Amino acid sequence: MNARSLAHRLLATCAAIAFVVLVGRITDRTTGQSLARLTVTLTGPSHASARTGPDGRYRLLRLRPGIYRLTIRGKGVPTVRTSIRLEGRRVTKNFVVCNIALDYSCSNLPQ
Repeated sequence: MNARSLAHRLLATCAAIAFVVLVGRITDRTTGQSLARLTVTLTGPSHASARTGPDGRYRLLRLRPGIYRLTIRGKGVPTVRTSIRLEGRRVTKNFVVCNIALDYSCSNLPQ
């Protein structure tokens, strides 16, 4: 095997294990206010978890491409579960959720 074919194989291998970054923001459905200290968890080809900052933003790094189960949990927010497909280098996924402290009608939603 010559150096050129070895380089092509190495590049193909690196491309095959490329990682995805998932970023987004979580806000309240009634007020549009950013929601801090919520936990965003992904399970699937990789496992990762992050908390939202004061601006409601979260970031999960070094994820393998594929289909994931995403869960959002936090005090005063009914648990949100959804599936998400991650492909490419960067995926942005924002969520609008219901916060009981800001909207009492949320307390009727399943937890």
